[in-house]
Amino acid sequence: MKILDELFSFKGQVIIITGGAGAIGSAAVELFSTLGANLVISDINEEKVHEVAKRISDKTGNEILPVVADSTDEVQLQDLVDKTIAKFGKITGLLNNVGWGAATPTFGSTTEKLVNAYKLNTVGAYMLTKFCMPHLEKEENASVLFSGSLVGTSPSPEFIEYSTAKAGLLHMVRSMAVVGGPKVRFNSIVIGSVDNGESTLEAGYTKEMLEKLNQMFVMKRRGQPMEIAYAMMYFMSKAAAWVTGAQITINGGGVYQSKMPT
Repeated sequence: MKILDELFSFKGQVIIITGGAGAIGSAAVELFSTLGANLVISDINEEKVHEVAKRISDKTGNEILPVVADSTDEVQLQDLVDKTIAKFGKITGLLNNVGWGAATPTFGSTTEKLVNAYKLNTVGAYMLTKFCMPHLEKEENASVLFSGSLVGTSPSPEFIEYSTAKAGLLHMVRSMAVVGGPKVRFNSIVIGSVDNGESTLEAGYTKEMLEKLNQMFVMKRRGQPMEIAYAMMYFMSKAAAWVTGAQITINGGGVYQSKMPT
């Protein structure tokens, strides 16, 4: 198993993870820290980002620097990069994980809401990647990974703001991969319905809706945050050294409908 230890060791690496206090973000923080990485995690929730950093660092023994940052604020994103360099001296990976969107009818949005969704889910990832690039280009197997969403790949009129922004994100990643190679790899994960705790309810779902969702998927359940983190681990690892401009969909097999309706 030595080869697996080598491929999935993150010792000596410094990775920034945005949205690090959320369900998927904190799962990724725990996994990468367990595998030896030093992490810088950002979130707009000051109390929670510090709690996650301390809890996981105490568990793994690896350093985690918590930074309170709004991913829609360029100044704060540049400060996030500056603090990372001041603390660890380098950046070897970036996980653009932050993102969120509430249910909004197709023709029920406004210019402000559409722009704000784009700023949070797409522009913030662009700006942080831009600020990290001079540092990433110096590192071997540097990798940038983006958390996409299934709503950005299929018609999603119930989430017109969020889905449009995530669709733009996925196209942006493919463009970045073209200019980033061979120095920096760019990939994305298209995430299906995951148990994100309270944030799922805040997006407009009810518990009854979630029960129905569970039965719709081939796997008869929603995903768990750590199951997404495992895919993140692959894309950021040495095992994916020849993978760029790719995306993988993790959605429990999706929703199946018979081609022979009764």
